[in-house]
Amino acid sequence: MDLDAKPLRCFLAVAQERSFSTAAQRLHVTQPTLSAQIRALERLVGFDLFVRTTRRVDLTAQGEAFLPAAERMVAESDRLKRAAETLRRSTEQRVSLGAAYYTINIPERIRLIESFVEAHPEIGLDVDTRWQHVLMPALRSGELDFVLALGLDVPRTKLEGERIQELLYPDDLQELVLRREPVALSVPPELPLADYDIVPPEALKDHKVAMIAWEHGAPITEPISEWLDRAGAEPILPPETNAVAIERYGRQFRIPAISLGWHGETFEGTNDMVRRPMEPMPWQMSCAPTSSRGSATWRPTNTVARPGPVEAWH
Repeated sequence: MDLDAKPLRCFLAVAQERSFSTAAQRLHVTQPTLSAQIRALERLVGFDLFVRTTRRVDLTAQGEAFLPAAERMVAESDRLKRAAETLRRSTEQRVSLGAAYYTINIPERIRLIESFVEAHPEIGLDVDTRWQHVLMPALRSGELDFVLALGLDVPRTKLEGERIQELLYPDDLQELVLRREPVALSVPPELPLADYDIVPPEALKDHKVAMIAWEHGAPITEPISEWLDRAGAEPILPPETNAVAIERYGRQFRIPAISLGWHGETFEGTNDMVRRPMEPMPWQMSCAPTSSRGSATWRPTNTVARPGPVEAWH
């Protein structure tokens, strides 16, 4: 059974273009292949579809009468193909993973996806790259099986009052922590700040510091803002306030920048910035695939897989 209805599609293309060469280009086939399809269809229906001259191609009277039925058949063919694809996918084992677009270069994300695909070629993996604050409700509703959560896990009650909570996720999810990173400073090596192993607050007095915006979540940004205020530093909000852009801004203008630790590889090999912990800034943020409780495909674990290959995500 030809679900693609290829001969009819060839007929419609020639009827619409009134040119075999243009129709062949549109269908990405050679002109002899197109002509063969039309001849085969004409033999099948028992009459000529086109009148060919040296200058143009016209439909015969039978071709004109046949055209609406051919259009309906092609439309039905498209509907059948969509239905077949839906049924095929419904019988396949598939896993859906949410991983925000800005995690694309994080090594743990790469290893997570590559190891799963290698270990389970029989299971389809769909990756959703929307913003994390959109992915988390999708996980809760069952639209997604897992989300690669980046940031700070907090009680669910703290999330209810947040307008946007891009780097926050509820602490009642099952998780496999792949890496933890402390909030730190990305510092130009020529500044005296780079000489500290851990930067004390007083060392930042009167320094401009590129700061992340409130959209990352108040439980993250408020302690950092309070720390900078106590230090006597001057927070600067660049035009772009995502974590990658903040570090890039600090590199461009040679000022300290808040570093969340995930995107340092962006500048690896440049020797333009060094990362220094902040004193005291005890809490850390995690990179962890998370799942709602009760997922049948999740093996409960809470180990730190660092820096080796991803373990136990299957």
